[in-house]
Order: sequence, then structure tokens, then C-alpha cells
Amino acid sequence: PFQSPFTPETGHGFDGSVTQIHSADYRNPQSLPPGPVLVVGAGNSGLQIAHELVATRQVDVSVGEKVPMLPQRLLGRSLFWWLTRLGRRLKRAGVRFRPRLVNAQGHTARFADDTSLEVPVVVWATGYRSDYSWISIPGVTANGRAVHRRGVTDVPGLYFLGLSWQYTRGSALLGFVADDAAYLAERIAAQAQSTRQTQVETAPQAPFAPARDDLGVAPYVVRTGVN
Repeated sequence: PFQSPFTPETGHGFDGSVTQIHSADYRNPQSLPPGPVLVVGAGNSGLQIAHELVATRQVDVSVGEKVPMLPQRLLGRSLFWWLTRLGRRLKRAGVRFRPRLVNAQGHTARFADDTSLEVPVVVWATGYRSDYSWISIPGVTANGRAVHRRGVTDVPGLYFLGLSWQYTRGSALLGFVADDAAYLAERIAAQAQSTRQTQVETAPQAPFAPARDDLGVAPYVVRTGVN
């Protein structure tokens, strides 16, 4: 569901000479101009990018109000546990963590604690937003969101899978999407069975035609009983 890179309107205040790039377009440290970098967003992408960059330049990471607590697990530990350890390693490596970015003007970034920073390069690790503009079926979307009940829409045969919070916090994560997939598989199988049953019940009956012998003469039909 994550189809369009999202950049907050805050970034519109930066001067045109400030290099701005979304994490979706980031490749390696060499792809950025030299100098300090402000990474906006402390999710897994933001911290990984900061980890790569801090080896060759000063890096500041702007943390939102809440660091995302994702339930995906790796080697028996939650992803949040790994992100926390990575954050501590980054601090030891020299990464500076700052509060939420609230304003930008020219080359100056201002944060929620009223501190500011002059930045030549900004990497937006601010996630994605769903884009359903390519779906033109009435009733499937409303106000930019998919209309469904655990992935089941009101349009026969149309389902969604992998949406954020489709049913649980892990619905968009590989480690947990199997639960939603199994649910949809059951619904699809049930719908297919119901459709086949309906087709059988509503199929027109073939008219009665008595069998004929080799000479093309229809045999007599003997009826017993008293009328």
C-alpha cells in the first residue's frame, strides 16, 4: 500500500539550494553532496541511512513524537528492540538526535525544543502514503482510503491485502501478513462455493426428449397406475 513517498509540508520552507531527497531515492553516501546531513525520521530506514552516513560526515536525526513500535521480530527480538540498540550505537558513533522538525526557512531547520540547525542536505525518511487514484470502481475508495472489512470490499471478487492496520498493527509486515492472507483465502473459497451453488440452482433444465431407437422411432412410454 505504500506507493507514494511522503514529504511533510515543512520541507517547503527550505531554500532551493538545500538538497532534499526521500529515503526511497537514497542509494549510498556518494549519491549525496558533501557536508552535514539532517535525516528526518527515526524509523528503520532513517536509522540505517544515518548509520551509513555518519562514517564520513556529521549526521543529525530528527525524531518524531513517537518512534514507531513495529511488532516484526528478528532473531527472537522485536524490531523495536533492534532499532533501540541501533540508536544507541549511532549516538556512540557521533549521530546527534534532535526533536521533531517543526519549521524550515532558508538553510535553517528549527526543532520542537526551539533549537535550530543549518543544513545543506536533508534526507526525508518519513514513509509513504497510499495512492488509490488508479482505482476507478465506485465505492472502493473514499477520502483517499480503501473501503473494506478486513480486506473484503463490497465489490464481488475484489480484495485488499497488506494494508497498514488492515486488521492488526502487523497487517503490512511480512512476518504477520499470513494471518490476513489465510482469512481472505477462506472468504474467497466460501464465495466461490456459493457462486457455484447458485449457478447450479439457477441453471435452466434441459427439456425432456424421449430416446429413439436405431430407426429413429421413439419408443412407447408406458405409464402405470390409475388416473
